[in-house]
Amino acid sequence: MDVVASGPQARSSRGLFVFELVGELTIGFLEDLGRYFGMCWWMLRNLRNARESSKNFFSQMVQIGNDSIPIVIFVSTFVGMVTAVQSAYQLYSWIPKSVVGGLVIKSVLLELTPLLTALVLAGKVGATITAEIGSMRVTEQVDALEAMGFDSISFLITPRILAGVVMFPMLVIFGDLVAVLGGLFGAVIVAHVPAGAFLAGMKSSFVTRDAMFGLTKATIFGYTITSIACYQGYYVSGGSAGVGKSTMSTVVLTCLAVVVLDFILASTLL
Repeated sequence: MDVVASGPQARSSRGLFVFELVGELTIGFLEDLGRYFGMCWWMLRNLRNARESSKNFFSQMVQIGNDSIPIVIFVSTFVGMVTAVQSAYQLYSWIPKSVVGGLVIKSVLLELTPLLTALVLAGKVGATITAEIGSMRVTEQVDALEAMGFDSISFLITPRILAGVVMFPMLVIFGDLVAVLGGLFGAVIVAHVPAGAFLAGMKSSFVTRDAMFGLTKATIFGYTITSIACYQGYYVSGGSAGVGKSTMSTVVLTCLAVVVLDFILASTLL
């Protein structure tokens, strides 16, 4: 007859189990981190090999940039409209209406468009990249490329990361313009702010440094999202179920990474 452990012995067993679990998770995290930075270093070290896959680079630019325009338009329009309406609602009666334009341009350039665009594209672009590379890994297409003498990282990963670094800032520039127009529409139609006052406030509050800061964030977000997505797809295992799990992990990890990086950049660059 088995005797169930209780008292100090049971607490000791539970403590040992928790310690082992934390140790396994820590080791697994460090292994993943090492492989991730190893992949990034190999990509940078062999960047010249990416010239052989320039066609793939341009196709990834279209997939990441051109195919994401509709969702960027939708998100940016409502970001600008909501920012304008909320800003006008929170103003006291004695505060000039032109302040609404200043609040919209500051919020859009510095924070809302780069952050929300990155979060939306983390799901769209990140999941797509992981699914594509992961499917090639589980069907042994990656192994076939290496058997034929191709550098699989330069052929599959480098074009996607470079395309993300190039296209994310362009999408943010486009999103900024759409968000400002959406803010103007929301301010004039919904909040009844005169268009002249809105434009005057926006013009007086615009600073080139704010726009450059937003583009810097977009570049870093583009690299982070595409590199994490490529890593998750390149090292996938477990067949089709593993591809689905890695795709889900990509969305979660990229969103978390974007939020953390947004805080770090806001703390260091402002």
